[in-house]
Amino acid sequence: MLIISGSEAVESALKLARQYHVSRNDTARVNLISRQYSYHGNTLGALSAGYNPPRRAAFEPLLSPAFHHVSPCFYSRDCLPHESEAEYVDRLIAQYDALFESLGRHTIAAVIVEPVVGATLGSVPAAAGYLPRLKALCEANGALLIFDEVMCGMGRAGTLHAWQSLGGVAPDLQTIGKGLGAGYQPISGILIAKGVHDVIAEASATHAFVSGHTYQGHAIGCAAAVAVQKTIVKDNLLQNVQRMSSLLVGLLRRETPRLKEVRGLGLFVTVEFANAEENSGPLAAKVAQTCFANGAAVYLCSAAVDAVLFAPPFIITESEIRELVGIFTASVRQVLEA
Repeated sequence: MLIISGSEAVESALKLARQYHVSRNDTARVNLISRQYSYHGNTLGALSAGYNPPRRAAFEPLLSPAFHHVSPCFYSRDCLPHESEAEYVDRLIAQYDALFESLGRHTIAAVIVEPVVGATLGSVPAAAGYLPRLKALCEANGALLIFDEVMCGMGRAGTLHAWQSLGGVAPDLQTIGKGLGAGYQPISGILIAKGVHDVIAEASATHAFVSGHTYQGHAIGCAAAVAVQKTIVKDNLLQNVQRMSSLLVGLLRRETPRLKEVRGLGLFVTVEFANAEENSGPLAAKVAQTCFANGAAVYLCSAAVDAVLFAPPFIITESEIRELVGIFTASVRQVLEA
C-alpha cells in the first residue's frame, strides 16, 4: 500500500492491525502498545501511538486511551549497574509481558516500535535480541508486530530494512517512507506480511478495509520511488552507506569535543554530548545553529537528549564526510569557546 506521509502510513498500519483481527472475528483486540519517547507521526492516531511529550501536550485530551506505553529500549543509558545487554532485554520483555497480562492477553491488537528510534532519542538501535524476543512474545499472544521504519528504513541503516541489521526478524506490518523516494516526491508505504494480507483479503467480502487518503498510490510518487530503488541497487549504494558509516563514526568518536556517545546504524548516526559543564547548559541547539551558519545541516534531537543526528545522503563521498565532520567539530569548539 503506497500513500504519502509517514503519519498516514502509521495510521494505515494501525488500522490494518485492527482489520486483521476483525477479519478473524477476534474483535476483543482493541489495545495497542508502543514505547515512551518514540515518534510515529503527527496525526491523532500516530500521536497516540508515539510518546513525544512536547508534540502530544496540546492534544492530550484527544488521544486514544487504547494506546499504552512501555519503557524505551536504550541500553547504553538505561541499563542497571552491572546489567548485561541480555539481562536488560529480559527486563524489558518482562515489562511487555506484564502489560499484556494486566490488559488481558486476548485484547492486544499490536505492538508498534521503531527498530532504530529517530530524533526523539537520537538514532538508538534496539538492543541485541530485543526484536526477536518481542516478535516471539507477540506471536505467543496472537498480537501483531509493527515496525515503524519511516525514518530509519530503506537503506539508511546499511541494510534495506533496519531490522535486518538487528536480528533479522521480519514484522507483520512495516511502515516505510523517507528513504523510499529520497525526497524527490512525497511517498510512503506499508509492507504487509503474506499471512496478514491473506486473512484480510479472504474476509474482504464481509469485512472490507474501509480506509484511504486523497493521493494514495499517486503515479508520479510511485515512479519516483521505483527510480530511487533501482538507483540504490544499480550503484551499490548500500555498500557505500556501510563504508561511509565506518568513516563517519570513527571520525566523530575521535574528534568530537565533550563527547558522551556516538550511536546509530549506517548513515543514521547521533552524537550525544556529555553532561553540561557548570553554567554552559546543553550544547545541541547551539551546535546545530552554528553548523548551519558554517555550511552543514545537522538534525537537532528532542529535548530528551543533548544530541544532534546525522543522516547524509547515500551517495556521500569520503571527502564530503571529512568536510562534514570538520564543520561539525569546528562548530562545537566555536560554541564551547563563546
